[in-house]
Amino acid sequence: MIAFISDLHANRPALQAVLDDIDQLGTVERIYCLGDVIGYGPDVEWCIDTVTARCKLFLMGNHEHAVLHGAFGFHSGAKRAIDWTRKQIEGIEPSLKRKAIQELLKALPVRHEIDDVLLVHGSPRDPVMEYVLESDLWEGSDPAKMEEIFEAIPRLCFVGHTHRPGVFTADRCFLAGGELPDGYDVRDGKYLINVGSVGQPRDRDPRACYTLFSGDAVYFRRVAYAIDDVARRVRATPELDPRFADRLYRGE
Repeated sequence: MIAFISDLHANRPALQAVLDDIDQLGTVERIYCLGDVIGYGPDVEWCIDTVTARCKLFLMGNHEHAVLHGAFGFHSGAKRAIDWTRKQIEGIEPSLKRKAIQELLKALPVRHEIDDVLLVHGSPRDPVMEYVLESDLWEGSDPAKMEEIFEAIPRLCFVGHTHRPGVFTADRCFLAGGELPDGYDVRDGKYLINVGSVGQPRDRDPRACYTLFSGDAVYFRRVAYAIDDVARRVRATPELDPRFADRLYRGE
């Protein structure tokens, strides 16, 4: 069994709860992280250290990219969080560890393939920045977008970025993770699977989310965690917008 985690957003209690759940299952052989370990949250160094230690793969997310290259296109609160996150990394001691983390972030891959399974943060067309949303399936949306995305998928593609878990099918349907309590069989066609967000879910379920993959099916796991802990520390950090704490309780 493989576990996919994404969009941790420097939320230590959520990541710890997910790792505890993975360890208790006893069936997970490898953990892959699809990016956005940092941004929005207060636990920058700990989350980078933990993902580096526990995950076989750490992909570049748009928040890692923004720390390295600038938060272009980010709203003002997210940009302030990126600037603060960059300062936290620049303040890591000792200097050897700081340089190692900076080099790690610069070297993060933007995509990874395992046989006929593609892993990216955003989409097959734009691995770091592009969102694949349910609204891309609505009447009036650009049909070429989903056509091009599915043409770029070898068989399966796992993504994060939107914080909304679920399965996009080749016949242009979206099945929300919350509607698939028994998992979903992915043996019979092409699928794009959003693994959800560990640290900041946006599907109106505040529990941390991650995804298990057996090779034949995907399973969406939800894990409760101590939201009060991280919310308090977000609110105590002037550079972090308190709305980042408020939305954790709503899962949006």
